[in-house]
Amino acid sequence: MKLFPRSRILMLFLLINSVYAQSNEARSPVASVEKVVEARSLAWIRTAIDRDIPAFLSFASDDYVLMWVEPVTNGQKARWATRTRNEWAEQLQSGHLKYISVDLRKTKVFMHRDVAIFSGEYTEKGIRDGIEYTEEGLFTETWVKRQGQWIIVGSIFP
Repeated sequence: MKLFPRSRILMLFLLINSVYAQSNEARSPVASVEKVVEARSLAWIRTAIDRDIPAFLSFASDDYVLMWVEPVTNGQKARWATRTRNEWAEQLQSGHLKYISVDLRKTKVFMHRDVAIFSGEYTEKGIRDGIEYTEEGLFTETWVKRQGQWIIVGSIFP
């Protein structure tokens, strides 16, 4: 059966529109999960600022690890330093570490089924061992969905 040119254009338009609608539907659950992961990260930061230790602990897995780079000093090479969830909570609880503010910028969530990588830039102000500080840089957090809840399993500050 031979279709008129207008019919072909209309059918092509409907096909493209259908594909576009399906791709938007496929992306919307991912976009909402990205928002959930980002909201969880911001809520976790809030627990650290407020020094709400039980809430702080509830966001992170038992085997959570924080990693950052210790820079070159006195001829010693740069190296990775680590802190566990419980060590970090102890620093907050003891007052050795107090956050005044933490701001995140240029963030992005990369989804891999039940794993989300949340990254971006940060600026942080606080008091460490009685001395005020300001730091800024890059961060990456790894969040995993366990028993229906997104929890953080690791952070890296290169």
